Amino acid sequence: MTNLCYSPYHFTMNAKISDAIIQLIEQGALQATSCMTQSDLWETAAAKLKPFSDRVDIGLHLNLTHTFASGNLVFPLPMLIVRAWSASLNRELITQCIEEQWDLFVSVLGKQPDFIDGHQHIHQFPFIRDILLQLLKEKKFTGWIRNLQQPINPPHYRFKTRMLSALGSNSLAKACQTYHFNQNGQFAGIYDFKLTNYGQLNQYWLANAKDHLLIMCHPALAQSKDQDPIQHARIQEYQYFSSDQFQLDCQQYGIQLTRLGAMQ
Repeated sequence: MTNLCYSPYHFTMNAKISDAIIQLIEQGALQATSCMTQSDLWETAAAKLKPFSDRVDIGLHLNLTHTFASGNLVFPLPMLIVRAWSASLNRELITQCIEEQWDLFVSVLGKQPDFIDGHQHIHQFPFIRDILLQLLKEKKFTGWIRNLQQPINPPHYRFKTRMLSALGSNSLAKACQTYHFNQNGQFAGIYDFKLTNYGQLNQYWLANAKDHLLIMCHPALAQSKDQDPIQHARIQEYQYFSSDQFQLDCQQYGIQLTRLGAMQ
């Protein structure tokens, strides 16, 4: 059997996403989720998620690029990339933003995150990465950190996969080793979010899976009022994970769904 973990992002980005994640956790389809604690929905949604804390890894989805009603610190992604690579970000502001998101997680769930990742993979960017890892060391973090260093590359999405990995996965891996932080092994879930056969794409990932594979996903129950460019893909993912086909695919490829934290 191959042990792997499905982890959806964007918990509390909107209600349709959060409700889908809760339902799929109840069904046993998901083994982790990462949370955007700046959302106005955070406390209410977290109360629904907290009872599952012994069944799934609950992580912090660090955000510097998505705007919430709270007026959080936000950068356009291209600007953030340029400023991270040029080390022209304000260290005090970035530190404060990360600490605020961490504190919101701990105050509501009553524990440290089981893992850390970042919206649009910002946690692996230089400068941000250094601040984050130093803070995690100070907080005696014992969880794991998401890494894209060993991606499974479907033929049509290799360029996008390589581009995302190039944004800092190798440097993050080395830094985590220095700090003695655990990471996932393989990584999958990257595609262009266009209407496609998501089940067939997932079968490719399962066929090439090794232990400690982390598959990111983005399910939602239905369209939201938000301007979400990937909402059609979200619905398709939810429908697949809710289907008998998903269970059959896991059986066919000898997959055991497991919390990544339990595999460390």
